[in-house]
Amino acid sequence: MRSRLLAAIAVTLLALCGAGCSTVGNGRIVGLDNAGAQALLVPGTTTRADVRQALGEGARIRFESGFETWHYLYRKGVAKGWDDVPYIGLVTSRLDRPTKELVILFDAAGVLRRWSLQQYDAREAAARSP
Repeated sequence: MRSRLLAAIAVTLLALCGAGCSTVGNGRIVGLDNAGAQALLVPGTTTRADVRQALGEGARIRFESGFETWHYLYRKGVAKGWDDVPYIGLVTSRLDRPTKELVILFDAAGVLRRWSLQQYDAREAAARSP
């Protein structure tokens, strides 16, 4: 009886781990590098509509001034949240999961003012998470 319970737990954990192996975020920024971003994201010229067409809509933060940021994130590996599961987190927290992050600032008229594209590994990403 006990061996069946342990086997059921093991199968469940394997299924959960398999389900958790995925990518998280916007796959459109996977191949985006600084040169591609400089061609696509031209301050003073590129509009929200241009970015929406190229990358889709990012997570938005709006400010009272009318400015807003769009945030894009792509992480390859284990889906977010698995690091918090007891014992599974011991394994997943040690995986090398490169993360790419793009943040775009638009003015009140919807014109791009600034952007930032960064790529970092899993340990740096964990340090950045709130």
